[in-house]
Amino acid sequence: MKNILFFFLLLPFFVFSQSEVKTEYWDNGEILSQVHYKNGVREGSCRYYYKNGIMMTEGFYLNGKMSGYWHSFHPNGNIESKGKYDHRKSGVYSQKTGKWMYYDIEGHKISESTIILGIENIKFYNKDGSIKSNLLNGC
Repeated sequence: MKNILFFFLLLPFFVFSQSEVKTEYWDNGEILSQVHYKNGVREGSCRYYYKNGIMMTEGFYLNGKMSGYWHSFHPNGNIESKGKYDHRKSGVYSQKTGKWMYYDIEGHKISESTIILGIENIKFYNKDGSIKSNLLNGC
């Protein structure tokens, strides 16, 4: 009896919170994207791919907005950028926050951006890793 009651208590949760993974494909049959949706809104992990099958971007959505850590990759699979989005900012879109790193196609760090309270400081790097220049407060 307890099991039946428990089942009926959970049934509305499963009926009304419909989640699914939508997968789209390139014309060559390779996966273009895999995105989790809940009640028609992007919610959960997502992955986007280049036409050659290599991952382009991976991240997470919360209430339809980019949230948490995101990683982007060059077509050769090397990391292109990594950083965090804050979905709680006002407006339609999420905002980058914290430290963001950017790399060239060969894997060399080309810049590092630190964003605190909407103020961005950027360091640009030479291929040998030495600092080329700084932009404070985006200037």
